[in-house]
Amino acid sequence: MSGNQSACEPRRPRRRTARALAGAGVLCASAGLVASGPTPVALAEPTPGCVVDTTGIIGWWRGEDDLQAQVGPSLAGGVLFDDGAVRRGFDFDGASVATTVATAPLPVVSDAVTVEAWVRPVVNGLVQTVVSRWDDMSGDDTSRSYSLTIGPTGELAWWTDEISTLRPDQLVIPAPAIYDGAYHHVAATWDTTQFTVYIDGVSVATKPSQGMPLNPAASTSLRLGATTAAFGDPFFFTGGLDEATVWNRALAPAEVSAIAGAGAAGKCSFVPTQRSKLLPPPATGNGWLGFSVGTDGTSAIAGAPLQNGVTVFSGAAFVYTRTATGWGVQQRLLPNDAALSDQFGWSVAMDGDTAVVGSYGNNGGGTDSGAAYVFTRTAGVWTQQAKLLATDIAPQDGFGYAVAIDGDTIVVGAPGDDDLGSGSGAAYVFTRAAGSWTQQAKLVASDGAEGDGYGSAVAVHLDTAVAGAPGVNGVGINSGAAYVSTRSGSAWAEQAVLVPADNAESDQFARSVDVHGDSVIAGAPGDDGIDVDTGSAIVFARTGGTWAEQATLTAADAEVGDQFGISVAIEFSSAVVGASLDSGPGGTQTGSAYAFERTAATWTQLTKLEAADAAAGDRFGAAVAMGSSIVVGAYLDDDSGGNSGSAYVFSP
Repeated sequence: MSGNQSACEPRRPRRRTARALAGAGVLCASAGLVASGPTPVALAEPTPGCVVDTTGIIGWWRGEDDLQAQVGPSLAGGVLFDDGAVRRGFDFDGASVATTVATAPLPVVSDAVTVEAWVRPVVNGLVQTVVSRWDDMSGDDTSRSYSLTIGPTGELAWWTDEISTLRPDQLVIPAPAIYDGAYHHVAATWDTTQFTVYIDGVSVATKPSQGMPLNPAASTSLRLGATTAAFGDPFFFTGGLDEATVWNRALAPAEVSAIAGAGAAGKCSFVPTQRSKLLPPPATGNGWLGFSVGTDGTSAIAGAPLQNGVTVFSGAAFVYTRTATGWGVQQRLLPNDAALSDQFGWSVAMDGDTAVVGSYGNNGGGTDSGAAYVFTRTAGVWTQQAKLLATDIAPQDGFGYAVAIDGDTIVVGAPGDDDLGSGSGAAYVFTRAAGSWTQQAKLVASDGAEGDGYGSAVAVHLDTAVAGAPGVNGVGINSGAAYVSTRSGSAWAEQAVLVPADNAESDQFARSVDVHGDSVIAGAPGDDGIDVDTGSAIVFARTGGTWAEQATLTAADAEVGDQFGISVAIEFSSAVVGASLDSGPGGTQTGSAYAFERTAATWTQLTKLEAADAAAGDRFGAAVAMGSSIVVGAYLDDDSGGNSGSAYVFSP
């Protein structure tokens, strides 16, 4: 996850309310909702933006850091969230359940049903529930309908209870491969002729059904991760569960295969639209809010480095949170030792209840030596946890020019560090243990030289860190390079130096960087590949320990001087790239951002993001961050005063 004035950290896209997909043929959940009836199994054309026809979805829960439904009733429960198979997902701890509520029942099914989800179980030897609409063991067929579970020896079990005097029926198939620590797609279909179970898109078992319809009562709850306590054992699930979906038809084998084959891209692409505009308090004037942005889950952070938070240009950062009624300011963050021209908020990043804010103008170690501040949130209140300084801090280091965080690891860029020559740059890694932060490593380029600016942009995810050095003169002045370092235990080592095949003078490649898993994206706003300073962003992919260039992203409507690539963010198979000097309907340099999606190794532009109230000179796209929503900074917006700034939230 990265965080700086040109690229901040990732996390996951989300929906705000339950709603039907276009063309899905289902209704938003409401009291008294009934099924629309079964749909023929014959394959139809895929719904636009999806790999299958979504007709028949009656419940779809994506786990994008909330219990909201994409389709159907939303859930209640205490489940946690983590990285899933498709962006974010549910993280069940073996003691939690997510369930539909009686006020918004799931539509019933009668003649056909499909249950499918991505699962990553981490505990073996127990019966574990994936999806269940099965309330008790009585003879009442209306309280039992269907249930997909994992057995104690790794088998998948698909249960149904048809209207008959017969006992509930089941199809069980060994599935030990699902315990390999990776996500696997599982699906189970039933109609009045047969059962079928699929693993990773392949049919692994089938048998005839009893030939009678299902008859669940509307009040029978559907549960993810557990079944009813009426059994004595709720059969809790432990591990990751993602994209749980219930259909009122039996999917065809080709449809199941297509969903599994879509992998991290998901069965549908969701075009983000503007949901909110985040503003500083009125009359704050020339604050530049949105010069840096970050997001994680239902929170966002925006830096305002020129705001007079305590004194002139001391700076500030604002945390916003999403509630049922929209986005609002939660708290303004200020350092305990704010001083003149610190420019606190020049860079920001957040992960959960921890935020880091860069203050590269801080003079604690000499003029513009810099600092970074860590804040933590408890019960909705943010407090300063630490002030980070390099152990060898020196004047003009610019420590805090860029920041990034992932869990208990923070990376801080210091592009003015001079270990390998004036302005050669460095990045520092800090780790947290028991609430205390300590410096773990100092990263410098293996081929560092004067003016490289290593650390002008930084990103970190798990044990991989990336530092941008846009001043590298590899194939010409300021052609740029990105440096990947990896951690083994507590030791860091350079793994690769990334340079695009068409790198050229003044590209400023790696002016912005981000990393997620085995993917790195780096912006080159000075790239002249289409025309002068149209810009580009290059994606690299890692296989084993080897990095290779995967794609060059450019805007479909690129124009001279757009500086596409001034900011970047990547997560799973999605990316966002800012072009802050793009001129649109609002006037010159209104700015824009572009959303891309990857299928296999091919990237395509999904949409162009623009502010609904775009105005000349706003510089929308100067900073971007990707999480459950996309956040885009427009630091010269003047809604709250001249150059007060703003940030915009986009989500599907």
